[in-house]
Amino acid sequence: MQFIAQFRETLDVAQSDYVFHLKRARRVIDVLAAKDRRLSEWFLTGDTKDEALLYPVYEADGTPTTAAIAVLNEEYRNEEHLAKSIAMWNGHEQKKDGAALSLAFDNDPLTHDFDLSLGEEGADASRLGDFQSVAQVVAAIADAYAPSYVTAAPRKYSPKQVFDDKPGVGWMLYLPKVITVQQVPEARALISVKARNGKETGTIIASVTDAVFSVDNPEHVEAANRIEIRLVDQDLLPAYADL
Repeated sequence: MQFIAQFRETLDVAQSDYVFHLKRARRVIDVLAAKDRRLSEWFLTGDTKDEALLYPVYEADGTPTTAAIAVLNEEYRNEEHLAKSIAMWNGHEQKKDGAALSLAFDNDPLTHDFDLSLGEEGADASRLGDFQSVAQVVAAIADAYAPSYVTAAPRKYSPKQVFDDKPGVGWMLYLPKVITVQQVPEARALISVKARNGKETGTIIASVTDAVFSVDNPEHVEAANRIEIRLVDQDLLPAYADL
């Protein structure tokens, strides 16, 4: 399963503030770890497994480690105003247990990126649980990053989506706007997402609720495609070029 979000920084964040970026990502990681203990520990990626395991990203209490910050500072020394990224790995080699998280930032005028990939037991499996549990992860990403969208879908869904220049729906899609059943009657569920102050910030649109979304199931793909078409008809699905 892959979660992708794109956003523009709205906070007053200093260039190369790696502590800030890692603390913000931790808000999502805490939600993940509560669902799967294999997602509680993360390491900076390296050329080899042994090298990567030298640099845990977080202390036991969730704060960024001094070692990880030192590595990032050295990697981008004298490059304070250039685009940067942080790549993390959960330390598990087997594909079904593995996970990777990439953060791209300081790259104005381009959007900033959050990209989380989770290995799964199979095409119709979800290590995070049912659609409601996955929606909680999507909501956590939306709360942390205030993105233009969040998608949750198998990696292989991308070539099956209707529009190449817009985000796909896949299993579910978050948009930062209130969306009603009248606007998207094809959705199997519409989940309101609220900020910590209780204000409604957006909607998660789910294409499948009674099973794990699978690209091998034509009905699942068709359901997501119908929602994509409806969103475009309603001028609700943004183009990447406009983000």
